Amino acid sequence: MFQFQRLPGRVLSQILVLVALVVLVVPLVLIVKESLAGEGLTNYTLVLSSTPFVRFFANSLIVSVSTVVLVMYLGLSASYGFAVLRPRGSTIGAVVILTGLALPAIALVVPLYYVVEAIGLLDTYWSVIIPLTVISIPFGVLVSSNYIRGLPAELYEAGRLDGANSWQFFWQILVPICRPILSVVAIFTFLAAWNEYLLPLLFIQSTDLQVLTQVPTYFQSERLVDTPKIFAANILISLPVVVLFVVLQKTFRTGVSAGAVK
Repeated sequence: MFQFQRLPGRVLSQILVLVALVVLVVPLVLIVKESLAGEGLTNYTLVLSSTPFVRFFANSLIVSVSTVVLVMYLGLSASYGFAVLRPRGSTIGAVVILTGLALPAIALVVPLYYVVEAIGLLDTYWSVIIPLTVISIPFGVLVSSNYIRGLPAELYEAGRLDGANSWQFFWQILVPICRPILSVVAIFTFLAAWNEYLLPLLFIQSTDLQVLTQVPTYFQSERLVDTPKIFAANILISLPVVVLFVVLQKTFRTGVSAGAVK
């Protein structure tokens, strides 16, 4: 990027990049420093040993992975229908789904609570998975639809000439081609589900089913807030998201440039 700029513009761009890096890195350094205050690395071991961290980790993994799978499948299926099959009423359906992007998630909490209670799923994994899926699907449909519309029309014609029906075309051709955009959906959905605090707090009463975002509450009370251990817990909670991004970063960048910003 810099080689196409004149010297003053190149210097200014590099200064802006450096400022942005400082703004991003300094808070992370301060968080790590605070997490090591007092007892040092012992803060991390105490987070793991004095809380149901492993159990909550497993619960968060179940909720997050289930939500990601549902959002990828339902979002790509809906996008396939809206962008390729285009049945009657698909335009209205797309508008209704994408309207969910304009609604703040907090506005859906009360109706979702009554729906989950009415179908008898309170205090189960599904009481969190279903609302998270509903909230995340509009984003999945938006980016997947943009990506599918950018694919060449000859692709669908070749599939039909080869005798593939709609179901075969979806699984054998579309899903492999949409891997980059699915990685975008997976990362953003996993991030939202993994970091969700309010829905598990409201919909799950059983301690055995609580998720990882409840761990920091073990180190705060009315009279005492153990800040170093809270920061240590937050760092441990964030590690799976970092690992997921590192693993999927190549396809993530491809998906963002190809469809997410169209």
